[in-house]
Amino acid sequence: MKKKKRLHILFAIFSALAAFAAIAGVVFLLIYKSGQKISDSQEEMIAREKAGLATVEWQDNWIAIDGKVYAYNEACINLLVMGVDKPEDRSADTADEGWEAGQTDAIFLVSLNPATNQISIVGIPRNSMVNVDIYDEEHYKIDTVFDQICLQYAFARGGQAGLDRMKKSVSELFYDLPIHGACAIGYDAVRVVNDMAGGVEVKVLEDLQKENKIFVPGNVVQLDGELALDYVRSRNYGQIGSPTLRLKRQKQYLTGLIQKLRSEVKKNPVLVKDIYQAVSQYMNTDVTLDEAVYLAAESVNYQFGEDSFRLLEGEDKTVQIPEEKLRPGEEAEPFYNDYYLSESSIKKIMLDLFYEEVTIGE
Repeated sequence: MKKKKRLHILFAIFSALAAFAAIAGVVFLLIYKSGQKISDSQEEMIAREKAGLATVEWQDNWIAIDGKVYAYNEACINLLVMGVDKPEDRSADTADEGWEAGQTDAIFLVSLNPATNQISIVGIPRNSMVNVDIYDEEHYKIDTVFDQICLQYAFARGGQAGLDRMKKSVSELFYDLPIHGACAIGYDAVRVVNDMAGGVEVKVLEDLQKENKIFVPGNVVQLDGELALDYVRSRNYGQIGSPTLRLKRQKQYLTGLIQKLRSEVKKNPVLVKDIYQAVSQYMNTDVTLDEAVYLAAESVNYQFGEDSFRLLEGEDKTVQIPEEKLRPGEEAEPFYNDYYLSESSIKKIMLDLFYEEVTIGE
């Protein structure tokens, strides 16, 4: 009887401890969340006071960064363009298994600004470390991992879900920047667009003679057909920072390609429609043909040059790949080359391209 009574007492003590722990956890969470809100409000208030806006109502398109208030330029049209590491993409209805959707080896945020008549492009390193959501075949989120951004399209299984999740990831990088459309293109489309533009001339940036003997640093090469694809797709898997080096080549090539296309479209506006239809089999997009034609016609005379193309900066770090994770028969890096983005680089590019500082005079 005493033993039974002792068990009841112990059970009551443990129950009380468990209840106390649960209550303490809830209280801590509430305090933490409250602290977050207070902290956010304080940052906004400090920024407003510094800008002379303390008595002005806070606007939905304002953000507070480093003690200053900025307003988003609502005129901007922001599009996400991605190159997928497979020959062709599929329709927006696709729900691929595993890795079949492909990784986004090239990620570019393209912004058209009608207020300034400018085109801006931000190159996002494909190995940038972010929170990546993983989805099952029914498109239910089953996990979130801190991994390379190029995996998000595959982990969302491609299709419209892949476009949406990539837009979400890039939007979050830039403090919830609106992204109005997205396009994922299989790598074989490079040959098609390149040749329809009449080819692109480049000065080779790095030694790629393993890919083609003509790719000697400093050589001036006319990229036609397969050469264009080789130049923008190849990289040295055993070299730290090779994804960033390739991104610089892609920036160089795309700058030249866009200049050629703008020139050709001025002479033949129907070319946009022809290109869209020619690459449709390689493309998964939520931008319609009519929208593409309109945007091209709208921006054909916009300012665009090498300075219009920015690259996010950061730091390369290597992580050894466990042997059991290497896929048999596939060319792979001897290590994971992770890229940790610089917050200051993100802020600078975002504020330069998409925001304007708010002051009391405005």
